[in-house]
Amino acid sequence: MDRSGSIRALGISLFLVFTFAFVELIGGFLTNSLALLSDAGHMLTDSVSLFIALVAQLLVQKAKGKRMTYGLYRLEVLAALANGVFLLGLIGYIAYEAFHRFINPEPILGPQMLLIATVGLVINLVAGYLLFRTAEENINVKAAFLHVVTDTLGSVAAILAGLAVTFWKFYLADPILSIAISLLILPGAYSVIRESLNVLLELVPSAIDPEEIEREIKEVKGVLDVHDLHIWSITAGNVVLTAHVVVSDVEACNDILKEVEDIAKKHGIEHTTIQIEREGYSCPPSCPLLKESGHIHHHHEH
Repeated sequence: MDRSGSIRALGISLFLVFTFAFVELIGGFLTNSLALLSDAGHMLTDSVSLFIALVAQLLVQKAKGKRMTYGLYRLEVLAALANGVFLLGLIGYIAYEAFHRFINPEPILGPQMLLIATVGLVINLVAGYLLFRTAEENINVKAAFLHVVTDTLGSVAAILAGLAVTFWKFYLADPILSIAISLLILPGAYSVIRESLNVLLELVPSAIDPEEIEREIKEVKGVLDVHDLHIWSITAGNVVLTAHVVVSDVEACNDILKEVEDIAKKHGIEHTTIQIEREGYSCPPSCPLLKESGHIHHHHEH
């Protein structure tokens, strides 16, 4: 994989999209266009997505510090959560303004709006082309590319609103298409917030079935039981699994470990930490589950 090429494409695309998002934001206020403000919000969304993808690429080989044993991947999640909350606020503002403009349509500087929206479309096409060349090599880049594709649709909607205002003085086109653009943003905002909270709350990723993994591990020859099975994400796509595996013969632990790791990889989990235990192993007296169960041997009760 050409990681340097992916980083270059992400960096250039981020600069183009982020810079023009502010141009559209200012242009939206100056021309009094909700459609431009909506598209600016969409481009800001893509900017954060591109930034997250870029950070992920840069941190892949980052050395771990003594106090950062998992690196800085959670910064991606925090940035994504802040982005999602900001987007919900933006959608609310646009919906509020659109409602008032349906009742009292306001004049808009159509030609200026059309010019800014057209330049925004060109920027998105350039960024999309840069990302498309490396999208198949990296899932992170592919996700960023899909974000830019949806933003291109937002720019097209803003252009349509600009045409309607410039040539037909149909000012209601602006709030109508601004709502349409907001509806494009809403699923992405909801998805970003949901996935960010899932990671921060250390829930099992939705695409993984822990019961199926536990069943497959128990079917490995020599495995008697599995307990303390935990699956969570450090960041999107970076999944971790830990488990205690009870075996009948510790001499076969290397073969068992290999099979368990293969099961995890089959489910998209690259990082595993497995504790091998001989049958009859008991937890230390400090184990909090002893106080709850009152038993010494409680493999099934974890």
